[in-house]
Amino acid sequence: MSNIPVRYKWLLSTAIALALVPLAVAQETGSANDAPEDSRTLQTVVVRGQFIPEPQRETSQVATFLSTEDLTRQGDSNAALALTRLSGLSIVSGKFAYVRGLGDRYSSALLNGSPLPSPEPLRRTVPLDLFPASVLSGAAVQKTYSANYPGEFGGGVIDLQTLRQPAENFLTIKAGVSANTETTGSDGLYVRGGDLDWSGYDDGLRDIPGPLGALLASGERLNDQTPAQIELIGESLVNSPLSVIQQGKMNPNPSGSVEGGLILDKGQYDIGLIGVVGFDSEWKVKDATRQFVEGGVLGSDQRQQTTTYDATLNALGSGSIGWGDNEIQATLFYVHTTTKQAEITTGTDFNAPGSSGQIYDESSGWFERELSFFQLRGDHKVNGIDLSWRGAYAISTRDAPYDRSLRRTPDADGVPLYSTANNYGILFSNLEDKIGSFGADASYTVDIGDARELVMSGGFDVASTDRSYDFLSLRFVGGNAIPLDVQQARPDYLFSPDNIGPGRFVLQEITTPNDSYSAGLDVNALYVQTDLDILDFVRGTVGFRYEDAKETVETFDRFGNQGAGDVNLSNDYVLPTFTLTWNFADDLQLRAGYSQTIARPQFRELALSSFIDPETDRVYRGNSGLVDSELKNYDARIEYYLGRNQFITAGAFYKDIKNPIEEVQYSTASFVFETTFINSPKAELYGAELEYRTNFSMPISNPWFDAREWLFSANYTYTSSEVQAQDGDQVFDPISRSLRDAALFGLDGSDLQGTPQNILNMQFGWESDVDQLTLLLGWVDDRILQRGFGIGSAALPDVIEEPGVQLDLVFNRTLTLGGRDVELGLKGRNLLGEKHSEYQMTQGDVGRTEFNTYERGTTFSASLSTTF
Repeated sequence: MSNIPVRYKWLLSTAIALALVPLAVAQETGSANDAPEDSRTLQTVVVRGQFIPEPQRETSQVATFLSTEDLTRQGDSNAALALTRLSGLSIVSGKFAYVRGLGDRYSSALLNGSPLPSPEPLRRTVPLDLFPASVLSGAAVQKTYSANYPGEFGGGVIDLQTLRQPAENFLTIKAGVSANTETTGSDGLYVRGGDLDWSGYDDGLRDIPGPLGALLASGERLNDQTPAQIELIGESLVNSPLSVIQQGKMNPNPSGSVEGGLILDKGQYDIGLIGVVGFDSEWKVKDATRQFVEGGVLGSDQRQQTTTYDATLNALGSGSIGWGDNEIQATLFYVHTTTKQAEITTGTDFNAPGSSGQIYDESSGWFERELSFFQLRGDHKVNGIDLSWRGAYAISTRDAPYDRSLRRTPDADGVPLYSTANNYGILFSNLEDKIGSFGADASYTVDIGDARELVMSGGFDVASTDRSYDFLSLRFVGGNAIPLDVQQARPDYLFSPDNIGPGRFVLQEITTPNDSYSAGLDVNALYVQTDLDILDFVRGTVGFRYEDAKETVETFDRFGNQGAGDVNLSNDYVLPTFTLTWNFADDLQLRAGYSQTIARPQFRELALSSFIDPETDRVYRGNSGLVDSELKNYDARIEYYLGRNQFITAGAFYKDIKNPIEEVQYSTASFVFETTFINSPKAELYGAELEYRTNFSMPISNPWFDAREWLFSANYTYTSSEVQAQDGDQVFDPISRSLRDAALFGLDGSDLQGTPQNILNMQFGWESDVDQLTLLLGWVDDRILQRGFGIGSAALPDVIEEPGVQLDLVFNRTLTLGGRDVELGLKGRNLLGEKHSEYQMTQGDVGRTEFNTYERGTTFSASLSTTF
C-alpha cells in the first residue's frame, strides 16, 4: 500500500471497518449467521494510480521534476547542466534555460520560491551555471501556469530547491581535476594580472587609480584638466600586468568542495544545519572563425584566438528548526565567479586602413560577478490552515575594470605597427542589482464526501528590483607621426609614461548622454486558486492572479546629463489559469490547461546605453520603445505510468504571443554592426512532447547483469513557430525611433527567434550497490540566434546557431581505500567533439559563412570524495 495515495488508504481502511462492523455486532449478539449475505461481503474499493509518483500525483499541472537521485545519476556539476536532461529544456551558452525552445525571457528561475537578480547585463534571469548541483535537493519545471507563480511565464518556471535538513550527520570532502582536448596542454593566451587572479579575486591591481578616482569624485571633465593633470591620470593607469598578452601551456583544472550536515535533537525541536563550500576553475582556449557579410558581400574574414580562465567560489549555509507542524529555515547563498580573458584577432576588416584591410587586434578583460542571497521562510499549520511565507534579499554585481582593446596593422613582414591614431581604448563598467521580495500563501482543505477534497488557497507577492549601471570610456588619442621603432614596440612600451604626454599620446574621455543607466521594477501581486476533486478521478484547478507592475529606465552620463528614451512602463493584469487532470484508467491520466501570462522587456533591452558582450564581441543597444508581450497558452498531456519510475507521456501545446520581443542585428555603417531588440507584431507556435522512461533487466542473464538495475529514458520536443505581420501592423523601429510598417522588416512567416524545431534527450545506464554509469545524449536543432535586420544593400542574413549533438558519459564507483569508502567519479563531456557553430546563409556565391565557430573539444574529469 505504500504507493497508494493517502486519501485512498483512508477510504480503503474506512470501507473495511464499515464492512466489519455489522459482522462484529452480529457476533456479539449471536446472530451473525442470520445477517443478510450482502452485509457480510467486503465492499470493493477501486484504487487507481498506484504507480503515479507523488509529485505528479499531487499536481494538476504539466510539470517535470528533478530529484536528488537524478542529480546523483547524472553527475552534473551545476543546475544548468542538470536541467538539460529534462523534457523540452535546452541550455544556451551553458547558462540560460530555454523551455520548449523559447528564449530565457519566457522562463523564470526561482530559488526556494523567491526571485533572483542577475549579474548578467544582457539578462534578467540569473545564469543557472552559478548553482552547483551539490547545493540542490531537486528542481521542478512547471510548463503550465498556475496563479501562485509570477505572471512572467511563457515556456515555464524553474523552481530550484536547496538542501534542507540532512537525513543524518555527515561531512563529505571532494577533490577533482579536469582536462580538455582543445585546451589542456596547448598554448593559450593570458595577461599576468595580480597575484590572486587564480582565485577569481583581484588583489587591488585593478582598482581605479587615485588620480582617476579623484577626477571621477570631483564630477569634472577630464578634458577640462590641465595637460599636466591629464598626463598624470594617463600614467596612473595600470600598464604591463594588464596589457602584455603572453603565451603558455594550459594546465589541468582543479576543483574541490566540502559539504557537511548536522542534526540536533533538542526535545520538541528538530534542528538541522547544512553547509557547502566549493571551488572550481577552468581554462578554455577558443580558435574561432569570424566572418561578417552584408548585402551579399563578405567584408571581414577573421581568426579570433581567445583564452579565458574561469574561477568560481560558491557557498551555501542553511539552518532549519522544526517543532510540531512548524518549520522555519534560513538560507544564505553566495557565489563569486570571474572570467579573465585575453584575445588576439587577425585577418581582414572592411573598415581597416590600407588596401589589404589586415588587422592585429588585442584585448584583455576581467569580468567579476557576485551574487549574495539571503532567505528566511516558514511553513506552519494553524487550525487546519497551511501557511507558508518567504522573505528574501539579494544583491548581484558585475565589475569589469580595465576592459582593454588595441588595434594595430601588420606590415609586409607581419609585424604589428601602431600606424593609425586613436586605436587604444580602456573601459570600466559596473553593474549592481538589488532585489527584495516577500510572499505568503495560505491554503485550507475541505473534505467532500468520502474520497474527494477541495483546496482553497491564496496569497500575495511583492518584489522590488533596482539596477544601476555605470560606464566609463577612455581612449589614448594621437600617434599618427610616431617613429617606426615606437610603432613596433610592444603595448606596455608603446604606452609607457615616456610616451604619454601632449607630444604623443593623450588620454581622452568619451562620453555620451546614454553611457549609464538606472532601472527599477516594482511588482505587486495577489492570487486566489481553487483545487477541486470534481469527481472521484477528475481534478481541476482554477486560479486568478492580479499583477501591478511599474518598470522604469533612465539613461545619463556621469555629469548628470539626461539621455534620450527614458522608459516608464506601468501595467496591471488579471491572469486567469485553468487546468484539469482526469485519471480515467489505472495509472493513466490526461491533463489539459489554459492560461494567460506576460513577458516584460528586460532592463538591458530598454536602455539606450551601449554594451559590448565580452563572450561574443557583439555591441548591444536597447530599444526604449519596447512593450510587454502577452501570451495565451494551451496545453494537454496524457501520462501512462508503467511501474515504479517508469512512464510514457505525450503532450501538445499551442501559444499565441502578442508583441514578442526578438533580438536583431543591424548595421550602423558598412560592416559595423549593433544588436538591438524589437517587438514583432505577433507569433504563434505549437508543438508536441514525447517522453519515455523505463527500468529493465538485460535479456542475457549472468551475475554481473543481474546485480544491476538498468535504465533507459528519452524525451523529444517538436516546435513549429511563425511570426505573423499582417497588413497595417506596425513595428517601433529602434533606428529611426518611430513606428513603421511591419512589412519593411521581412518578419511575416519567419521562425520565432531562439526557437529550435527539434530537441531530443536520451539516457541509458545502470545502477548497482557499488557503481553507476549513465550515457547521455542531447540534440538541439538549429535556431535563429539573431534576426538579420535591414533591406536592400544593407540586408543582413539571420545568425543561426547550430548546437548539434552532445554525448556525455558519467561513471561513479564506490571503492575501499585504507578501510574507508571512497567515491570515484569519472565524466566525459562532448565525447563526439561537437563544435560551437554560429553561421549565416547568403544567396549567391557567398553561401555559408561562419559568424562565430570554434572547436569545443572533449572534457574529461575525475574526482574522489569520502564521507565521514
